[in-house]
Amino acid sequence: MKKVYYILIALLPIQWIAIGMIKKNPEWIELFFSQNLYPFIFKMHRFFLVNLPFSFGDLFYGIIVIFIIKSIIQLIKKPKQRIKLFLIQSIAILSLILIVFQITWGLNYYRIPLHKSLNYNLKYNEAELTETLEKLIKTTNILHLRLSNSDSISVQIPYSKDVLINMIEKNFSFEEELYPIKPFVKNSQWSTLLSYMGYAGYLNPLTLESQVNKHIPKLNYITTVAHEMAHQLGVAPESEANYIAFYTTINHPNPFIQYSGYSFAIRYCYSELYKANPEKAKELISVLHPGIIEKFKELSAFWREYKNPFEPFLKKGYDSYLKANGQRLGIKSYDAMVALVIAHSQVSTYDLDKFY
Repeated sequence: MKKVYYILIALLPIQWIAIGMIKKNPEWIELFFSQNLYPFIFKMHRFFLVNLPFSFGDLFYGIIVIFIIKSIIQLIKKPKQRIKLFLIQSIAILSLILIVFQITWGLNYYRIPLHKSLNYNLKYNEAELTETLEKLIKTTNILHLRLSNSDSISVQIPYSKDVLINMIEKNFSFEEELYPIKPFVKNSQWSTLLSYMGYAGYLNPLTLESQVNKHIPKLNYITTVAHEMAHQLGVAPESEANYIAFYTTINHPNPFIQYSGYSFAIRYCYSELYKANPEKAKELISVLHPGIIEKFKELSAFWREYKNPFEPFLKKGYDSYLKANGQRLGIKSYDAMVALVIAHSQVSTYDLDKFY
């Protein structure tokens, strides 16, 4: 067994060198990995895991945590005898995980960016951001009134979360020639833990399952389901997954799901405009229906309930993970979806008539 450990350890620097070379060729990654090998790998995972009544990825993480705790306890009991073996095993396991990570998922971080595939121009100015936010607010207000019959009453989504997953999976479609994959989502068994960690969902890069925090409010739950499904397409950057969540939900036939998508984009666009021009942002948001604002407050209250001293450290760790995988903005890359939404707004018109 020790021979296997040493082989894995020897492969660690080779991996880093190989990935460093491969990631400089996004066209190669796009053609050979993202559009050919990855879809095959995902379909294999889907075949074995989609019908399991639980998330195997959740279970896998649980086993890893138990293994780590057990190893630490053994190390504390017999530090001199076990320190060398512990270090060898840890580095070998890390090497194995990195190999599987890159083969199943990691190379997607270095594929051709979505905006290039869609021929979107990501440069925008304050006027274009303002115009996009105005469109989103107008559309969301109209849709809100249709669903609630009053501008001061918040929309109550009448479906269970399991039903919402089925509805989104059934109608999830985005550039199928580029992403020939049928995603699936499961509620996480660790939803309470995810809440304390500040996470709405995650993709397990080893099992390629998407998990969603079942405790989050339904309005946020809808776009989180779509976001995690976007990752399963092989879309790694958070900004791109956010944009696909927006695009697929506003184009869904169900108005409640559309409403979730539009209100999702408002939060991000408002935040960006507020950074550039606080007064203008406040002026625009003042015309948003009180019932919509109520839902935003509900989401904020949910996360406040689970706020804890450890969350910033966990977020910092995730920020480092994103940066290590080519996402320069780290956790702030979620906000970069705004450029994609603006580009979409410039080439598309929202069909307001369908909301009357």
